[in-house]
Amino acid sequence: MGWLDKTPPQGSLIFQKRWVMLDAQYLRYFQNEKEVYSKRIIDILSVTEVLNVGEQKFEVVTRNRTFLFRAENNSNGVSLISKQGYLEMNGLRSKVYVVICADRVFLYGNAEEHSQGVGITYIEMNVGTVKSTDKRSFNLTTFYRTFSFLAESAQQRDQWVEALQDCVSRSLSSDVVAQKIWAVEANQRCADCGAPHPDWASVNLCVVLCKCCAGVHRGLGQSVSKVRSLRMDEKVWTDNLIQVFLLGNNMVNLFWAANMPPSEALHPSSDSEKRQRFVSAKYCQGKYRRYHALFGQQEALNKALCSTVQTDDVLETLSLVFCGADVNCYTGDPELPSPVSMAQHYGQILQVEFLTHNHNTGRSLINQPSAPFIYIFSGFSLDFSRRWCSLNQGNFSYYESEKSSSQSGGMKMSDVLCLLVNPPGKHGYAHSFELYHDSGRVYLFGEDSSDKVKGWIKAIAKALVPSAAEDLVCWPFERVGRFRYTEGQSHHSPLLGWFSLGGSRLLLLLHGADRVENIDLRKIKELSMEQEAGAVVLVDGGRSLRVEGDRRPDFQGWLSGLQQGSGRGDGPLDKQQLTDTDVPVIVDRCMSFITQHGLKSEGIYRRCGVNSKITALLFFLRHDPRKVRLSEGERQVDDVANVLKRFLREVGEGVFNGHQASLPWLHTTSDEMSERVSQYQALLHSLPRVNRATLGAVINHLYCVQCFADENQMNMHNLAIVFGPTLFQMDGTDNSAGQVVEDLIQNYQDIFNVTPLPAPLSQISQEVSAEELVCKVLRRRNIPPQQGDYWSCFLVDNNQEIERPLHYQEQVLTIYFSLGKDCHLVVKKNCYMEAILTNIAGRVDVSRNGLIKFCEEKGQRGKGTFSRRLCVLSGLSLRLYKEVKVREDGRRCSSQPERECSVHALKVYCGIKRKLQPPSWYLCCESKNELIEWLATFMSLQVIIFL
Repeated sequence: MGWLDKTPPQGSLIFQKRWVMLDAQYLRYFQNEKEVYSKRIIDILSVTEVLNVGEQKFEVVTRNRTFLFRAENNSNGVSLISKQGYLEMNGLRSKVYVVICADRVFLYGNAEEHSQGVGITYIEMNVGTVKSTDKRSFNLTTFYRTFSFLAESAQQRDQWVEALQDCVSRSLSSDVVAQKIWAVEANQRCADCGAPHPDWASVNLCVVLCKCCAGVHRGLGQSVSKVRSLRMDEKVWTDNLIQVFLLGNNMVNLFWAANMPPSEALHPSSDSEKRQRFVSAKYCQGKYRRYHALFGQQEALNKALCSTVQTDDVLETLSLVFCGADVNCYTGDPELPSPVSMAQHYGQILQVEFLTHNHNTGRSLINQPSAPFIYIFSGFSLDFSRRWCSLNQGNFSYYESEKSSSQSGGMKMSDVLCLLVNPPGKHGYAHSFELYHDSGRVYLFGEDSSDKVKGWIKAIAKALVPSAAEDLVCWPFERVGRFRYTEGQSHHSPLLGWFSLGGSRLLLLLHGADRVENIDLRKIKELSMEQEAGAVVLVDGGRSLRVEGDRRPDFQGWLSGLQQGSGRGDGPLDKQQLTDTDVPVIVDRCMSFITQHGLKSEGIYRRCGVNSKITALLFFLRHDPRKVRLSEGERQVDDVANVLKRFLREVGEGVFNGHQASLPWLHTTSDEMSERVSQYQALLHSLPRVNRATLGAVINHLYCVQCFADENQMNMHNLAIVFGPTLFQMDGTDNSAGQVVEDLIQNYQDIFNVTPLPAPLSQISQEVSAEELVCKVLRRRNIPPQQGDYWSCFLVDNNQEIERPLHYQEQVLTIYFSLGKDCHLVVKKNCYMEAILTNIAGRVDVSRNGLIKFCEEKGQRGKGTFSRRLCVLSGLSLRLYKEVKVREDGRRCSSQPERECSVHALKVYCGIKRKLQPPSWYLCCESKNELIEWLATFMSLQVIIFL
């Protein structure tokens, strides 16, 4: 394409300047380069001849008309024919006249036939390949035939082969991408030498290049410049990438060539040696670039990058990346660990496109001149040896020195199982890392320079994981590697996944997944070790993941890291095992037990328990609170209450995050309660997330306890006397601690911004029963009772999978305070009640036995299968028998029950819910009538169910 002068159709000799475009199908000319629609279009197939008439003029002859064009110089003329001449062809006695025109090759008997437009055939070059076969011969191969030609000399053969290969390239190319990028005038010249009509580009450096400069860029390697064709690599050119290149060569060169002296500038006529020197200096050495103000400050560059990717300033991002910012740096946000994920979150699609093409470039760590020391296990020698190391294309090699031609050893990154950062034994070096090879060999590297080791760790980590798993290494991890795993109960056909562990975070990319998962180990439901199988089981969010260790030497370290990350009882609050609401499991378990069984216990939290039992229970809870079940028959309320107080008093840094942080709470001495509430709110928001959640849960629990002060004798003041020194970890001599706790309980709803009790519950007494609550609700809703209607108060889970009708004498306020976040109270009609009452009225014996399908919850890893059992429900217990014998009188008998539970400890829910806390039993009836009979038996025994 380019500017040409053209005569008007009337034949006037006055030339008019036109923008002319030529492709494989048409010759078009426009009023100017910005026009979308042409003034005239000429079909290539209609052109019979192109004649050079001298003085930079040429004629395009069609059957109906001749077009006269004039170029500014000989180099800018438009020619449809790139080469023509005589060649010998195998199979013919005489030579043929070959014409390469656009994307086709035409064969004529002679030059005269070509001028007349009568030929032998033409070859579509989009299905052809060209190859030299001898000194003067070459083949043109298509799907259907191979044409063998013989030139007069080797030099002519090379010229024909080059021309034919260019023809193949034209046939496979498309001008769609080029036209869009050339729409920016600066992109119509090569960014390096200024040659016109550049049809190549470096997609990571954001520059448009000519063919000659693109060849030099390609020689730099993919780690420096990723070269793509504007015409042939159409799939690479997404709309977003094209938008990036609309910045233009001039704008991008404001960074790359900001300090380039005119004497060193490259020109279209420059030789290949000068191009090589210039391109290497410009992009590899950054000789002419504009240095960023933060250059040399790695941490500041990374921080600026994380901030810039949230905006649309791609040029600033380019400047940061190629001045040293790490494209894969950790942002500090576990949910958005890398700049790419942060740009995606803020909807900056052009930033994502640029960063994606530069995830392995920019701050290159390959062939780092200051290599770390390497330690290789060799017999019993424990000496480090200094080695020159190189990481390139997934191959890690080390040499005696940088001048050595042969390597001392090496490994493929695909054979590395795990990368461990700063292992426990540093062997005298301040910073080190280990590589575990699948052969069982362990490579240890050490160096006193933190930056050098960090650089190698990042480079090795990126080479180790697949591209889809790069988020695994974009944060301060401790170890990263691959493992085989299975999901669910089936242990067959394990899959390969990638895992990255650091502190309490586990990042993983499972087989077939398109994104990295982020698991908070403190909140998982179960972590167990299968010693014999050498595997670890993690249960999170209802999913069971079994990771196989395969007896690997690094697996014990992974297990230890998982156990440490999942929470330990001797650490501060944020190192404990946590619930989904960020409350330590120890605190949650103890408060839940007190809420269910101790709200009405007189003197709760003031009475002393049995010290030996308190110490033993606290030990087990600190070891692994997830495995400790607090049941009413086994634990005393006062023991559990004292465990909670002791834990809060002894936990590291306390609830208020240390002594210094607790002082402002104690100094809120304003006489106005409203001012103190505002101060408490500000101090609450300054606490870390886990501390804030824990304090809120404890004060909420104390608020519930004081609601039953008439029975437990623990009003706000009494609770504050107990919990003031406990929460502030003081000796009790300072009354201000108790005053703060009393203020927090009294103003609980305002300070913690919680919703008050529902209207029906806020107006009832502590002893109101379920029956009385139902009557109050029906009156408030103006629902008159009808004959045959039976209304009940149900305890229903949020997913409505199970529900429990409360016994009419149960006290509702106690139930309400003991509810978790997954349950609520519902007043509705009881569809089973009429049938149950009818069944009860016809009973003589208040007991039942019969065969029933039984299944037991086996913990968070799932439940077993249903099987038949003999179920016997009497006034004292519910018993299940596995082996049933029939006596001579026809009655069933069995020796010992397989399962047994006292009736008063049972709570029965209708429905079925997976993943309940054990011990939980599922009983399945054959019919609705059988279900009603069992429910009637439970009701007649006045049982409250617990599944």
